[in-house]
Amino acid sequence: MKHRRLWIGALAAFAVAGGILAAVGTAAPSKHASPKLTKLTFQLKWVTQAQFAGYYAAEAKGYYKKAGLDVKIRVGGPDIIPEQVVAGGQAQLGLDWLPSLMSARDQGTKLVNIAQVFSRSGMTEITWKSSGINTIAKMRGKKVGNWLGGNEFELFAALSRAGMDPVHSKGVTIVKQPFDMNLFLNKQIDAASAMTYNELAQVLETKNPKTGKLYKLSDLNVIKMEKIGTGMLEDGVFATDSWLKDAKNQATAKKFLAASFKGWIYCRSHLKDCVKIVLSHGPTLLKGHQTWQMNEINALIWPSSKGIGLMNPKDYAFTAKTTAKYNNLKKVPGHEAYRTDLARAAQAILKKQHLDIYGKTWKKANVKVTPGGK
Repeated sequence: MKHRRLWIGALAAFAVAGGILAAVGTAAPSKHASPKLTKLTFQLKWVTQAQFAGYYAAEAKGYYKKAGLDVKIRVGGPDIIPEQVVAGGQAQLGLDWLPSLMSARDQGTKLVNIAQVFSRSGMTEITWKSSGINTIAKMRGKKVGNWLGGNEFELFAALSRAGMDPVHSKGVTIVKQPFDMNLFLNKQIDAASAMTYNELAQVLETKNPKTGKLYKLSDLNVIKMEKIGTGMLEDGVFATDSWLKDAKNQATAKKFLAASFKGWIYCRSHLKDCVKIVLSHGPTLLKGHQTWQMNEINALIWPSSKGIGLMNPKDYAFTAKTTAKYNNLKKVPGHEAYRTDLARAAQAILKKQHLDIYGKTWKKANVKVTPGGK
């Protein structure tokens, strides 16, 4: 503004000196003036970690800003429920597992999934190889751990299919598992829930007191819910139905999704850089753990047969039916709980930029476990 005032003053002086009557109009806006950004708050499911790398990358690489957005990424935690935050207006968009969204809808909170980022489940149940418990059926009569609170449905579906009643602890004892692996490591439970990208790595980053060396995958039985047919849809982006009724908000959502998908596409081929971006936000778990996690998170997104963010109706139907059964929903959620038009529009934006939204040739990197995740 200082340079602009000097320019106007000089022009006026020139006009007087030349005896010219000049009317000075409104100065043209600066070519360097930044356009006004639309503010948006996005609530994560959990604390800062590579599970959310794509969003942090979109922020760090300027994808949100280029889309005209000023995005505030809010971290989650054990006491933060994204559905409540979004419903209360503290955030416009949130991220959580689909069963949690369905449960919130059943209680009257009209939330809508607008993008299903994870196309497959990362949930596993792990046991010690020495236990001989290498199938869900062999968990009968055993102590089986899970975090509960909306994270149990995949496991409960598997146990029920094997003839047990996990809801009433018939045929199996369900133990509420804390957010660490100590119960399992101390062999206080026979089986533990572990996400491929987090708790499984925590076990492998721990030294076996008998050998002084890190535990190996060969020490464990890893039963993946995705492989046994009870995998459900996890990380998805959602908003309230009322917020989405405004056409301007729909336009904002499309821009957010396109920029976020672009962030995930970047992390698909820039694993190490995305780990650095996550680490710059100060997560509790360290570089080695975040590198493992980034690799495993990519595996939950890529390859994406329908393109990143687009809901698979069959997977949705299974998740809805299973959630309704084990969380006693009033009815099985229908198509009203999700929409695909915004994700499709975001994909179209990326296609025009000649970006690969499918990642068909992507393959997992070979990531080595480090002691303590360092």
